[in-house]
Amino acid sequence: MNQSEFIFKITLIGDGAVGKTSIRQRYMGHGFKESHLMTLGADFSVIEKEFRKGESWLYQIWDIAGQKIFESIRARFYKGSMGALLVFDVTDKQTFRNCLSWVRELYRFSGSDAIPVVLLANKSDLRSRRSVDMKRADKFVRILNEGTASYGVTNYVLETSAKTGQNIESAFKLLGEAIRTRF
Repeated sequence: MNQSEFIFKITLIGDGAVGKTSIRQRYMGHGFKESHLMTLGADFSVIEKEFRKGESWLYQIWDIAGQKIFESIRARFYKGSMGALLVFDVTDKQTFRNCLSWVRELYRFSGSDAIPVVLLANKSDLRSRRSVDMKRADKFVRILNEGTASYGVTNYVLETSAKTGQNIESAFKLLGEAIRTRF
């Protein structure tokens, strides 16, 4: 590792079947698959990206299982996380309603009072099936920012599509910049 390399442990969190694995696979350069097997516990990837001339960011990406049955084992995968991509499915209101629980779980087990979160409104390509308005997502992040401002943490929201690749690169870059600013 040279002096201009930063290592970031990030977690992909959210309910099952919201597209976390597809987002990770897209970012890793593996494209999009219509179906995936359920993540069991957590899955792990590492990728290095050059974001500025002479500055590389190494992402340790922990894709954490979202199903209720894995709740008791998730805690160990959060430890040391420096930021999170919190994913919900824009076609499923319940996945959005559960976002606050995911943030609480993240803060409880990461070992930090507040770390940057980028809320991803995924499956934006399914416009005709949308059931969550982006105004609600924006409001969620504004409220989250009110709680994290005293820690110097800013959170963000982006619409994404793992299928089309919309904002996938931007999400990781935005999170990396927020982590670098925070730490």
